[in-house]
Amino acid sequence: MGPTNETTRKTFRLELWRAVPVGMLEYMIVPFAGLVALNYYDASDAQKAFLLAVSQAGLIASLAVVPLVRRLGWPITRAAAAFGLSGAASIAFAATFADSLACYMAGLSVAFFTFTLPLPLMTQIYQNNYPSQRRGKIFAATTMFRGVTAVAFASFAGWWLDLGEENFRTLLWVFAAAGAWAALLTLRIPTAPVAAGSTNPFTAFRWLRSDKKFRVLIVSWMLMGLGNLTALKLWTEYFANAKYGNGFSALQVTLLTFVIPSTVKLLFTYPWGWLFDRLNFYMLRIILNFLFSAAVLVVFYGDGFWVMAIGTGLQGFAFAGGNIAWSLWVTKVAPAEHVAEYMSVHSFMTGLRGAAAPAVGFALLHQFGNGVALFSAGMMLLASLVILPEVRLGRARRRGSVIAPRDPSG
Repeated sequence: MGPTNETTRKTFRLELWRAVPVGMLEYMIVPFAGLVALNYYDASDAQKAFLLAVSQAGLIASLAVVPLVRRLGWPITRAAAAFGLSGAASIAFAATFADSLACYMAGLSVAFFTFTLPLPLMTQIYQNNYPSQRRGKIFAATTMFRGVTAVAFASFAGWWLDLGEENFRTLLWVFAAAGAWAALLTLRIPTAPVAAGSTNPFTAFRWLRSDKKFRVLIVSWMLMGLGNLTALKLWTEYFANAKYGNGFSALQVTLLTFVIPSTVKLLFTYPWGWLFDRLNFYMLRIILNFLFSAAVLVVFYGDGFWVMAIGTGLQGFAFAGGNIAWSLWVTKVAPAEHVAEYMSVHSFMTGLRGAAAPAVGFALLHQFGNGVALFSAGMMLLASLVILPEVRLGRARRRGSVIAPRDPSG
């Protein structure tokens, strides 16, 4: 039985409102955190790599979120809002003690960690509240609205930072307010209890053992994600640090890392949502892998701001589909009542590769310079080869149908 029209409408309306503060927070993660660490605090490579990796630790820990919510007996939205408010408070801490690099690192680290914890819960909400035939398009619409906010805010924030490095303090308070606002809106979304089950967080890994399609896709995601994130996590450093031959201003870095890719992502999100609902998922994933690989090669082997801008724009085009695929693909694999558990495994594995990617990326950048792009593209090619045999097997499935409709535990 699908969601009622009223549930879908209310969720969509609140998600549109929530898109505003969430869009603002996206700029904090990339490129704000790295720019301030580099230009104001003169942080070391290890400190910058840690700041980039800590949000991935939240994805790893998200494996325990579903069992924790079961144990507490909380509604999904209450738990998600609690994590959001914790993140907002930690940003406020960083703003209060902004003279200290240690406090800045601690405040933003906690925020990045807690903001990623509720991702499996949000995916379960989308599963429960959006009809399967239109889930991709509805999600795409809210993502587009978030993109409008993100681009507009990032353009202003990059200009504001160029006026004076001290202006980052004001932006920290803005981010704290945005985090609290997003959490309060989450609390109002219609929700259902998490499906009954074990409170052992590692129980979710049973799906990897019993569901072959899920297992193959997770392996492919690991290869693709490690390759893409290894390059992507270096963007701010590569563009802003003069020793790599660029040394762009804060506004230029903002344009390259955020405004240009986010604008392109905004323009193409809805078409990708339409494709997600109709195209064979394996083929969709291979197309996205090719686009991400091409973007990485253009960015790192391009010469000059505008060539690099073409590369980041191509990355934004790929992210328009990649964001939808990452957020919703488990709804095509998992039994409906176990979507949150599937997503927690996916988030956990994403966290593992994301935590490793900055350290791998900085090491490759120092050793091989822009040759890091070859590693990245090679990993994404391998990810496509892993799922290539599945394209023919799953070709008949269309229009949002699930890849594995049966409960794999049955």
